[in-house]
Amino acid sequence: MPENLHTSLYFMHAKYLFATQSDAMFRFAFFTLALFASAYSQATIYKCMIDGVATFTEQPCGKDAAIVKIAPPPASNQPPAREQPPNPQKPADLSVEDYLKIQKADREIDRLQLEIKELQKQQSERIGKLNNMTQDAANRLGAASIDDAISKQSERINAYYKSQIAPLEKQVAQLEETKKQLKERGTQSN
Repeated sequence: MPENLHTSLYFMHAKYLFATQSDAMFRFAFFTLALFASAYSQATIYKCMIDGVATFTEQPCGKDAAIVKIAPPPASNQPPAREQPPNPQKPADLSVEDYLKIQKADREIDRLQLEIKELQKQQSERIGKLNNMTQDAANRLGAASIDDAISKQSERINAYYKSQIAPLEKQVAQLEETKKQLKERGTQSN
């Protein structure tokens, strides 16, 4: 083998070795830097009250400095699972049209029940306020006593809210009946 060829092969091999070593050193330096950066990201945080205002710093800012514990983020990259309502599946025996009508009725029932609940809440709040009635207010209502005035006002309030709630409950019952008929029609068609 000629001397020049041997020397050039040696330099090519040495160049490969040194390149590999510098890559390894670079990887080691990068890993070390990443390790220090992650340790630095876990820095201590202090909370102090300065002129009545909460202040957060990386350095203790006074005699009353308290270390703030911060929970680490979840290990997963995914957000925490939220409970989701099940996605209703269309029964095989219903037509798409009937299924959509049932879903619409369910939404309307939910809306009406929410409205009923709100009216019942208002009713109980108004009746609860009657307990604060004074004798003067009872006299203005033409009642002989506070208990008599509370009784009369309670009857009026209950009558008013009954007149408001009864039609809504009737609508809910009608929608439930419509749903029942749609479901029965679906089972009869199969």
